[in-house]
Amino acid sequence: MTATVRRGAAALALARRALSLALALWVGHASAADPLVTELEQRLAKSGIEAVNAHLNAHWATAMVPLNQKAAACELHAVSLSVKLSRSSNARAVRAHGEALRAAVGGCPRFVLAMVSPAEVPRYCASVASWGAAQTARELRHRIGDIDGDDLLRASQRGQACRAAYVYELEHTRVVVRRAASDARPSGK
Repeated sequence: MTATVRRGAAALALARRALSLALALWVGHASAADPLVTELEQRLAKSGIEAVNAHLNAHWATAMVPLNQKAAACELHAVSLSVKLSRSSNARAVRAHGEALRAAVGGCPRFVLAMVSPAEVPRYCASVASWGAAQTARELRHRIGDIDGDDLLRASQRGQACRAAYVYELEHTRVVVRRAASDARPSGK
């Protein structure tokens, strides 16, 4: 073997070890689930969606808010749980989960879109209620650009539906900002 081949083989072996270590660390981190999410998943398995959402409504500050913050921050277990809990007849809980998932689509669109059904995509590919008009326009354009720049999302049915929902909102809702005509300004007399 030549020296170049030996160095290449050594570099490949080192890269494999580093990848294995990174995977082991990620698996360890992923398996150390958040206690709140774990508790809510157990409640879900035992009592069902409506009971969990009733619990979240009754413990808004200590349960619903932290769960939605975790989902909005793309903590995958929280996103997955929020998607399940958003399929409820509890309107207050559905609105809260929807807001968190709309925020999450900005950070982890592939994961959120993989979790929701095609019919649910437009519900989550929309603006967040707390955004103002200018921020909404910027964020929708940014998210459209993210989908256009992601080969997987751009080619998928859910990615295309999400992009279409963003474009529709950008063109047909409160985010349409028009420049005032120059003759509409006061003349200063």
